[in-house]
Amino acid sequence: MGGLVLGIETATALGGVALVSADGGLLAETTLLGRESHSERIIPAAGELLDAFAPSPGDLAAVAVSRGPGSFTGLRTGLAAAKGLAFARGIPLFGVSTLEALAANAPPGSGTVSVVLGARRGEVFHARFDAAGDAPKRLTPDALVPLADIAGELQPGSLVLGEPPEPVRKARLSPPLRFAPAHLNHPRAATVALAGLAALRAGRPTELESLLPAYLRGPDADLPGGRDHRGLSCNDKGFRDGLR
Repeated sequence: MGGLVLGIETATALGGVALVSADGGLLAETTLLGRESHSERIIPAAGELLDAFAPSPGDLAAVAVSRGPGSFTGLRTGLAAAKGLAFARGIPLFGVSTLEALAANAPPGSGTVSVVLGARRGEVFHARFDAAGDAPKRLTPDALVPLADIAGELQPGSLVLGEPPEPVRKARLSPPLRFAPAHLNHPRAATVALAGLAALRAGRPTELESLLPAYLRGPDADLPGGRDHRGLSCNDKGFRDGLR
């Protein structure tokens, strides 16, 4: 059963893990609700999927993880688990933009899609995509936008995914904005896994040593005690424990 790709999503409150096969089929997906529980549940959840579908080390071909933007704690948790597993099994690791993973929820033919996630401190994360075809194509980079300015970033008639704040919901545009149903407003681990499979097929080099969280913020993302996100290392004990 070689060629499987594991996806890990912990950037938002609704996280999860998923396994896809070499042909892109979804084998299993586990959803984890509650950001505070990701650190305790993500490794056991991934372990259950691997025990069921990839019991031998050679069954798993790569790991993909949502790299942000999103929750600071959630991103560290996901990258720790992903780096630990990829390091232990000697397989490639790929990072996936959280906003890009969310944009993939847009139904084909959706036209312009704006992904908006809350970032606190009066700001939101935003990126715009073209979902006119089967797969969304990026139009703008992931950005941190002041809440007061987000309405001006949106194109009239576009589909909004994620966590649209009041200034977006109250925006008076012509044609009006379209808002996705609730079940499409969270990035899925399955989508992250599929993005990892695409990277594997394209021969993209592994990001095991180079992958860092995309916080899109500066000093406020620092850890207590002065250790910032650059301290992430696949040699950390937390990365070595658990999944092997």
